[in-house]
Amino acid sequence: MIFAAVMVIISAIFGTIAMGMMFDPAIINADPATFDSYAANGAYWAFERVGEYYGLGNKIMIIYALCNMIGQFSTLVVSIDAPLRMLLDDDKTNKYIPRKLLKKNKYGAYINGIKLIIVLAGSIILAQILVPGAATVLRQLTKLNSITMPLRYLWVFLAYIFLRKNRGDVKRDFYFTRNQGFALFFGFWCFILTAACCMLGMISDDPMQMALNVITPLVLVALGVILPMIRAKEDKKLS
Repeated sequence: MIFAAVMVIISAIFGTIAMGMMFDPAIINADPATFDSYAANGAYWAFERVGEYYGLGNKIMIIYALCNMIGQFSTLVVSIDAPLRMLLDDDKTNKYIPRKLLKKNKYGAYINGIKLIIVLAGSIILAQILVPGAATVLRQLTKLNSITMPLRYLWVFLAYIFLRKNRGDVKRDFYFTRNQGFALFFGFWCFILTAACCMLGMISDDPMQMALNVITPLVLVALGVILPMIRAKEDKKLS
């Protein structure tokens, strides 16, 4: 895992340097429309230039686009179906989920849970209809993703802090560190740093973008509170 993390970091650094050598930042930041186009299509432009450099035209860009498409489909499976199965197959967690969301289709997929995700994602996309230009929409959705994705790790860090505070009550085979003060320091440090970066990332000159950045995490947290309450009412009726 450490090797994989180092490899990702190195790839990101060299990729950033390569993009800086290919494109003039002064031109990209000349106006919002150009920046939005770069944010949406920068990777495709880069592979297009690589193809032109080697005399292959758009072939390398097309190969990248196909690979990216396959990768996005696999991400949908990993990010939606797999977490739903892990969460809802576990008796310790599915007791907090409304029974309607536990419905499976013939393939074992939690179909109503997938429908809920489609509604949530579709609502976010529909909220962008007032924004002019597809490039701007993609840039805003990318920005929103860069805020909501790290925010979920706040729960991981919070859980880690509470587990360390109650370490005598939980049996585990792996320890990040056996030093309690050191462990709590890193738990709080990760939590505070992630929260600060995400909140700073919510700030935007565009009022709609900023509203979306603030409202979306609040709605997702509210769902996390409401769904167990619905399940509790269902259990109460059955009992």
